[in-house]
Amino acid sequence: MWRKAILLSLREKKVFTVFTLIYTTLIFLTSFFINLGFQGDLGELAIPLILIFFGTSLFLSLLYAWILVSRKRRVWATFKCIGYTNKNILVLVSGMIFFTTLVGFFIVIEVLFHFAAAIAYLNQTDLDLTLTILVDLGPVIFTSVIFIVVQLFAFYLAYRKVLKVRPIIALKKVGE
Repeated sequence: MWRKAILLSLREKKVFTVFTLIYTTLIFLTSFFINLGFQGDLGELAIPLILIFFGTSLFLSLLYAWILVSRKRRVWATFKCIGYTNKNILVLVSGMIFFTTLVGFFIVIEVLFHFAAAIAYLNQTDLDLTLTILVDLGPVIFTSVIFIVVQLFAFYLAYRKVLKVRPIIALKKVGE
């Protein structure tokens, strides 16, 4: 089922790309401000920004779940016609949401590793640069775990919307 969820999310290229980039940006910015908050560089401004980013991630995950279920109502109805249960469809939708979040996390990790490698290389050259690591790995992992926990609300919304999809929707325009 998870494989099908990944394939379904990759089939929705535009929506998947947009939400992956949004999640990537949110994970990076939240991790960045958590890192600055731990270092004490940002002071009291870090906590409101972090809360804003977490609230934004909650809103966007709910929006993404709503878009997935609403745009594919006919697909979910067809799946119900061929024997899929609500639980199977929820696994597909939650897999799509989880995969999008996971890809955003891996993009952030990849960019940070490449940035750290570039800093290490530049610091070994004769250039007198005082560059440091942009974001530590701890805040990125913490942020990603929080984002995945936030996705639980999206799973709940998706499940409620999937329960309302009737199989007759798939057969509605057959005669037209």
